[in-house]
Amino acid sequence: MTLMPNLFHMPILLPVALLLLLVQESVGFLSIETRQHQCSGNAPSSFYWSSLKASSSSSSTDSSKMSSLPSSSEAPLFLLNAFLTSSPATATGSSPSSSSSTVLSLSSWAVTNECDDVNLPPSLNILLRTLQQLTRAGSSTDIRGRFVDHKRVGSVASVAYQIGRSSQASSTYAPLTPFAAYCLGYGFAQHVLDQQQRQTRQTTAAATKTEQEPITIVVGQDPRPHGMRLVDAFARGAEQAGRPPQQRMPEPEPQSEPAPLVQVLYTGIATTPACAAFSGFLTKATASVMVTASHLPIDRNGFKFFYQGNCLTKAEIGLVGHWASQFAIQWYTQNSLLPPSSGEGAVMCTSWVDYMPEYAASLKRAIQREVEDPSNNSNADNKSDPDKCLEGLTLVVNAGHGSGGFFQGVLKDLGANVIGSIGITPDEKFPLGIPNPEYQPMMDATIKACQNVQADLGIMLDTDSDRCGFVVPTTKTAADHAIQYEPLNRNRLIAMMGVILSQTDNGRGRCGIVTDSVTSEGLSTFLQDNLGLTHVRYLKGYQNVIDKAKELTETGVLNVELAMETSGHGAMKENNYLDDGTYTAVKVVGLLARQRRRQGHVGSDDNNNKKVSLLDLIAEMKELDVIRELRFKVLDDSLDTMQQVFDFCALEIENLCLNNPDKESVTDDDEDDDSNNNNNDAHDTNAAAAAPQVHSYWSLDVDNLEGIRVRVGGGQFFMLRKSLHDPIISLQVEASSDTEARRLVIDPLLELLDSEEAIRSQLDLSVLRDF
Repeated sequence: MTLMPNLFHMPILLPVALLLLLVQESVGFLSIETRQHQCSGNAPSSFYWSSLKASSSSSSTDSSKMSSLPSSSEAPLFLLNAFLTSSPATATGSSPSSSSSTVLSLSSWAVTNECDDVNLPPSLNILLRTLQQLTRAGSSTDIRGRFVDHKRVGSVASVAYQIGRSSQASSTYAPLTPFAAYCLGYGFAQHVLDQQQRQTRQTTAAATKTEQEPITIVVGQDPRPHGMRLVDAFARGAEQAGRPPQQRMPEPEPQSEPAPLVQVLYTGIATTPACAAFSGFLTKATASVMVTASHLPIDRNGFKFFYQGNCLTKAEIGLVGHWASQFAIQWYTQNSLLPPSSGEGAVMCTSWVDYMPEYAASLKRAIQREVEDPSNNSNADNKSDPDKCLEGLTLVVNAGHGSGGFFQGVLKDLGANVIGSIGITPDEKFPLGIPNPEYQPMMDATIKACQNVQADLGIMLDTDSDRCGFVVPTTKTAADHAIQYEPLNRNRLIAMMGVILSQTDNGRGRCGIVTDSVTSEGLSTFLQDNLGLTHVRYLKGYQNVIDKAKELTETGVLNVELAMETSGHGAMKENNYLDDGTYTAVKVVGLLARQRRRQGHVGSDDNNNKKVSLLDLIAEMKELDVIRELRFKVLDDSLDTMQQVFDFCALEIENLCLNNPDKESVTDDDEDDDSNNNNNDAHDTNAAAAAPQVHSYWSLDVDNLEGIRVRVGGGQFFMLRKSLHDPIISLQVEASSDTEARRLVIDPLLELLDSEEAIRSQLDLSVLRDF
């Protein structure tokens, strides 16, 4: 009798048979030998469906060790684009590092999926995309994001869920989670280990095998409420770098653990320039990190990285992101649970330290050098005790409850009266608003504090003290009524630093100052014609300005003593081009003390009512009454849209300037004579007839290197540029009056942009209409 299968069993037997076939095919696929995948050029546009396989072998001097990854018996993973699979060494054109680094291997067999260009589990894809957004190569030299918290225990996938929920409220800024900080900590430490190993190989015979030297990373933070949470995650991740893979699991570590290659020191509330100094001239560590978002809103945070005192480049930030992404994949596939974390208000690290007093002492020594005036050495009466060199000065510090309050103590220790200072104590709530020297409420609060004590100078520091601004008295004598004060910032501050340079031996030669692109025509004339300095106008972005200064100096083209942005970022050659707002304050305070001493004020009862106005030193600089920045929002909050719309706007403006038949006949002198005649015509005739008359004053600044800059006569100009971080187009306008700004810039520009549907439909032009 032939037995027939029971039909009721068919629904079970068929899936089982299909599963056996799939397993057989999978075994054949997984048995294919894996290889290290190195990307040598542009990444392919498609993604791949591949499997990860462990590849463990002893590394030679020129090859990286491969960490243990999911074996071929595990389920295949959906992976990843070439950004994550390329060897980081190829990004810099050098050979792979010999450090114990984690490098993922992709199977040599790969099939392009034509249906889905993501090919990742949704949660892993979100985590990796977040890291890529935070570290996008070429976007910035630091990392900034919107803080998104998650539970301290649970699955890694739950982080992606929290990111997804938070993104519904804001999609403009990349989410920065503690898990991302954990991966970035590993990525930064691994990058530093590679740098150290590369330097060791360069100083050691090629055939000599050297052990990896341990590194030390100092981490500081500003007072933001989530700073300590990010520091804890970052420190834990950093200490995972260089460890064998089995020690990266959350289980307790064995008693016979080898000495770690990475030690993390936490220095608490600190400033960005101090953290840079810790791995620089103070030589406290190999590398350093500042957890801060500077002047950005309280829900933002980020990281600024330094290696041996130098800020990481944009390309190096990309490498940190590369390592962080690979580590995220490994953690996701091996552990699935979130990494360990400390409790509220706690940080796990190698050691807690307090290095800020040593940085403060370096600033104190710098002030003493500044106050000592070589031209007065022959006059014994003008010499004073270096420890009380600021005695007789009343100085107000406004740190805005950020990290810079320590600077008040520096000034007080040198004899200054600082009793009127405000915002000194760090406060995570920032009750006076986020510290920003360009922020009008901060300037108003500082002016009020100065008036209360009739201060000689008010000093404003941003959250992490790498920027500064000042308020100064506008009168020379102190009567019974309050002294009037004005801001000393932007073009004025750069001019003042130029005055300081021109009084030094370094500045008496033809030294240079590099600034950002939005400085005024009057500043350039003052620096070059009045002070005999060379002014180089470069790009927006403080690190761009600093890098240009270094380049010109190192190549011998120009001795650049100062790199400074109008925002208040400043770096001096004598201070190793360290971007330091407190050091800028050191220079200005030193200048004030010298000026007061020369006029016999300090210690002189006969002159107690005299007030020196630093503004007198820059009185010859031509300033315009209207200096405004207008910001156009892109309606869909898209960076891509912003770039496209900006290109369209810039081309329209450029075309109008280059095809202006009257542009060569118009000069700054002509503008003053013709402005009254053209003013009535521009408002009395129709727009089509008036626009060509006004546009005839537009002259393209061909030396400008960023955005598009147009001169409109009489030292007036406007400049259109893209924002560095946001979907914003910025319009900088400088004019002699609001009327002239509207006539020469606002009205014709509004007519031009509003006439193009592609611009009008994508850009909010209300800022022009409301001017």
